Amino acid sequence: MPTRPESSFSDAASAAAHEAASWLTIADAVPSEWGDVVAGESEVIRFHDPSSDLERRAARWSHRLPDHRLPSLALFAAALAHAESEAWERDEPHLATQAYEDRRFLAGDRIVHWAVPWLDTVGRCYTDLRAVAHAARNSLLEIADHLRVAPDLDGASAPGEDAYGPVAPHTTDGPALRSLWSGTVLLDATLRSMTGGTDVEAAIADRDHRTDLSALYWIAGGRWAGMADRHPGSAALWRSLAQRADRTCVALAAG
Repeated sequence: MPTRPESSFSDAASAAAHEAASWLTIADAVPSEWGDVVAGESEVIRFHDPSSDLERRAARWSHRLPDHRLPSLALFAAALAHAESEAWERDEPHLATQAYEDRRFLAGDRIVHWAVPWLDTVGRCYTDLRAVAHAARNSLLEIADHLRVAPDLDGASAPGEDAYGPVAPHTTDGPALRSLWSGTVLLDATLRSMTGGTDVEAAIADRDHRTDLSALYWIAGGRWAGMADRHPGSAALWRSLAQRADRTCVALAAG
């Protein structure tokens, strides 16, 4: 008669517990707000409000989300990882698998795609926050590799779409550049350092500032391409961002 794979269950429980600790480290390290930077998907993506989806998923686990910023989402992910670990220990594989799948969806669809670029940009714009922001970014990338939230698979996206969604029409107006969908996160701190102000439309209208913005997207495209090569578990996201940044670079340069 087949026996239960005790070692496999134990290994899975340990892996989930380790991941829970990583999520808690992210939650503790990243304050809800850094200066003029808001850490939330709706503020970074701008064209999507995830509130109903997040609330529904949290309610399934009797978990309350005080807001939808990164620390709160990281605590929710940590709770799911802890629930998985305990379920393996109690020999409840069905509950463990459900916690794993819900966490994988949470990480891939509600956290990694915006939080990694946001943390990357915060660390580049604020020297005093660089170590903390980039450490949290690296932890998220490690988790994403483990969960394989967005591997770079040929034909995985529908025609006209990438890992983020529809790719056309492509515009370079203010709202588009303010969205991560343009290919990078554009913070007020970035604009101030480049133009002395935070008016995106004014920056676009100025030839020199427009050239600077084009260069910013060119650099970002190379950075995302390199990240895709180094992190296969989330490569589809960074490959898509690289392509979007390259298109924005070309459009800004063309005037």
